[in-house]
Amino acid sequence: MRRQPRERSLFWRPGAPPRQRGASRGPAGHQGARAGSGPLVRRPEAGRPTRRHALVDTEHNRRLWDYERRTKAGFDDIETVLRRIASHQFREDFVDLAQDLARRELGHELPRRLLEPAWTGGLDVRSLYAFCVFERFKRLSREFFEEDPLGGQQDQAVRRRLLELGFHAVGIAPCSDGRLAHVVSYVLRLPYRAVRRKAHAGALFDISESVRNWVAVEHLRFRSGEPNTADAPTRYLKLAVYHYSSSDPAHQGCAAHGSDDHAAASAALERLRSMREAIENRFCCGAMVDTLLIGVDTDDDSIRVHVPDADGEIGLDRYVDSRALYERTLGMEAAAARETLRLEVFEGAEKRHATPPVEGMGELVAWLVENNFAQLEYVRDCHGGRYDDIGHAERFIGVGNGFEEVQLRNLTYYAFLETLEEGAADVDVGNKIFGKLNVARGLPVPIVIRCDYDGRVPGSRDRAEARSKRIEDALHARYPEPSRKGLLATLRTLRDASGLAPSEQVGSSLELDDPAEGH
Repeated sequence: MRRQPRERSLFWRPGAPPRQRGASRGPAGHQGARAGSGPLVRRPEAGRPTRRHALVDTEHNRRLWDYERRTKAGFDDIETVLRRIASHQFREDFVDLAQDLARRELGHELPRRLLEPAWTGGLDVRSLYAFCVFERFKRLSREFFEEDPLGGQQDQAVRRRLLELGFHAVGIAPCSDGRLAHVVSYVLRLPYRAVRRKAHAGALFDISESVRNWVAVEHLRFRSGEPNTADAPTRYLKLAVYHYSSSDPAHQGCAAHGSDDHAAASAALERLRSMREAIENRFCCGAMVDTLLIGVDTDDDSIRVHVPDADGEIGLDRYVDSRALYERTLGMEAAAARETLRLEVFEGAEKRHATPPVEGMGELVAWLVENNFAQLEYVRDCHGGRYDDIGHAERFIGVGNGFEEVQLRNLTYYAFLETLEEGAADVDVGNKIFGKLNVARGLPVPIVIRCDYDGRVPGSRDRAEARSKRIEDALHARYPEPSRKGLLATLRTLRDASGLAPSEQVGSSLELDDPAEGH
């Protein structure tokens, strides 16, 4: 008798089956939205009585919902507007009409070079689509850094809290999957400036690069006393985030691990152990780092935090479940709910057949689970308790470094890399995903290349620009057929990471004759 797919998953739990996706596909092929319906997400149901958890800030959830709704709508409206524009391409006043529609509906004009030949050679919809996605990304970047819509620049209180818990720096390595792009600001509710995020397919982060970053952090403590002096009894924390789907584990898990939840968790844990061993071997046992493993159910954003024991060891079968703890503490007053969390983390270690974690780590685990309660209510109120798009629905691929402004679920497939050679496997996974999302429907794969630089360092910007060009050339060389057919479009951007300036465009594969057309 053939085994059911659910039995493969370590993390399956009973629950309602995923809602049926609409028969039609929404803008850019995003599941669950009707064609022309705009944003994928829905408004919370008004007037429905709901129980609120005492540890959840409902007003903050409203602000996050407004940002998600507005931002995704800006990307999802592109196809609808371009369809309307294309329907008028043989009119004598087509260029003026198209520009008027674009200004009103998209907030920017379109390159005249792409509009004027429409009546003779047909409208170049692929280039127009890529251009609009790139314009929307640049607008997203400006708003994110100049207006701080998520409050991620207000990180002082969180940094102080982390120091109190014994951590002077936090590096987060999530999977590149767009369903984890919001893991910092939404799932864990941390300010983006308080942590360092670098995504890799399957959460398989580069150990050598992580060690180099640890060295830089420790050197800053030694030389400048930032954020504290090197003799302070705090540690660097490395956190890996894998993901799974409780409702469809055999198909909607991590693509890099063949939707095998156990493989995804095991591989992330092995990277954490290897990084810790590498630092101990090179810098002696006094240079240890702390590690933490978190699994995210991409159906509803609940988390499983694998609680380290007293020696810092992590077990795949030892974790606390935020969904179960949310339900257990719902209806309690805030103080009682926090005490329940703390007891589960510390005294619950006996049930997990482990020694309790050290004080700071245990308090951190309880804090992250508490933070996730707000996300559980967010998904309940804004998405009916489970996302419609439980699969991939990313709008573009981001490669390079930085991308702090990407903090929304299923907005971007983000792969950290310095060169394409070292990140080729990550980009291949993203390209395969977009083969189904976009290329199968005749739309291009839009790739935003980002290279951050330090404006305080002479020549840093020039080197970053040269690196972005090498990455762009390598992408088109790696995927020659889509590139030749206009099914791969790239935008090269830079950003001065020493401040809060948005990204700036320095080039594009669209090759507009008038540079001003690319804004």
